[in-house]
Amino acid sequence: MFAPSHYCSKPYVPTSFSSESDVELFKLDVEQYKRCIEDFVEEQQDAVKKHKEAAEDAIDEWNSFVSYELR
Repeated sequence: MFAPSHYCSKPYVPTSFSSESDVELFKLDVEQYKRCIEDFVEEQQDAVKKHKEAAEDAIDEWNSFVSYELR
């Protein structure tokens, strides 16, 4: 099995800004990076939830088999 990795790009942090528009563009890049990371985390949490539900379903199936069919 492999562990997924995000493909989000960190914004370049300049040592100084030459204009207010450069500051605003940087802020937009930071926000885009944040959203990318948040989306990745949400996808992974959804996958964890689905895997947990699948495991619980398998346990329920086993318990039902043992309780009702092996009596």
